[in-house]
Amino acid sequence: MNKRDASPDAPQIASKRARAHTPPRAPTLDSWLKPGAVAPLLASSPHLHASSSTFISFTLSFVPPAHVRSPAALTKEAKRVVRELDVVRLVGGELLERNDGAFQNGEGRAPSRGKGKERAREPDHRMWAVRTLALVEGKDGTGGAEDYQLLEAFDDDGEKYGGERVLRVLKDQGAVDVLTICCRWFGGDMLGPSRFHHIGITAQHSATELLALVARRDLRAELARLDKDIDGMRTTLAAAAGAASSQPQSQPQPSASAAKYDDIDDVARLERLVAAKEKTRSNLESRVGWAAMDQAGAEIVYLVVECGKQASLITDVCVAKRGQWPQSTVDPSGCTTNDPFHLHRAQHLNTPGVQVSSTANDCGYDERYMAKA
Repeated sequence: MNKRDASPDAPQIASKRARAHTPPRAPTLDSWLKPGAVAPLLASSPHLHASSSTFISFTLSFVPPAHVRSPAALTKEAKRVVRELDVVRLVGGELLERNDGAFQNGEGRAPSRGKGKERAREPDHRMWAVRTLALVEGKDGTGGAEDYQLLEAFDDDGEKYGGERVLRVLKDQGAVDVLTICCRWFGGDMLGPSRFHHIGITAQHSATELLALVARRDLRAELARLDKDIDGMRTTLAAAAGAASSQPQSQPQPSASAAKYDDIDDVARLERLVAAKEKTRSNLESRVGWAAMDQAGAEIVYLVVECGKQASLITDVCVAKRGQWPQSTVDPSGCTTNDPFHLHRAQHLNTPGVQVSSTANDCGYDERYMAKA
């Protein structure tokens, strides 16, 4: 039986899972104006061949430019992205090799460029839908969530209701900041309502893969940030330990490059790594805080012993360490403000040999310093 005689309700899906792509940076006006722009994440569905038609969907991460604040502006920007996506370069070779659907029996080729230069033709339809968060007109994003709005747009590109079907897939998945394009190569056979199933299933495949790509990217970036924080706190602790012992301390080795996480594709495993490193950071933050109090407490004790009658110097240390009391409130001759911190110090700091209890506690340091003098 010829492939054209196959039932349109029995599509043939290529035995490949949805996959990621690196979008080719074709020389476009937009890429020329923004040479340093980071390419969006891009995922595609498996090829779906139904009778003499072929369907493939692509989903891209989409962050709208600041000027996009209305459905009309979003539609214009999305059309530019759809137009510039080089579909033939991405999957054309595979479609020719597959020799199925719209490409069976040597069809689906672009006008010949000469022997050995055969290439797939452009798709007949690029139906698309986009959902994204954009700024509200007159807002700049500093007002929080109320400064943003959810915008949606779609286009059928000649395949009636096709873009609307893609938009429904994105809504069902709760996808935001994504643009999905379903490409159809038409070979002549009418598919009827079954075409909407093909549009929906390929759109779902590519959107699901894109959302997983975004999750992996964000988790890897978070791991890199956590590694940087952890390395910094370990360096601080090593320096504090060296100062306390007057002995040189070996510096902790920095974590390996964030690229070490690129080989981990399991989202659940990345999430577990993030949770573990967050606990490590929390524990180190506590230790760094104690080390800072140790150092600050020693400085305060030194000033009390040497400069017991100069309250302003003690206050200067508190201001420098905690940043809670402005210098303007300091009265070197004895504080008379209503601030309990200054009143307490005014009563005690002019007494020679006074212990550090009032100063340490009022500065916000732990009570374990109360016995130091």
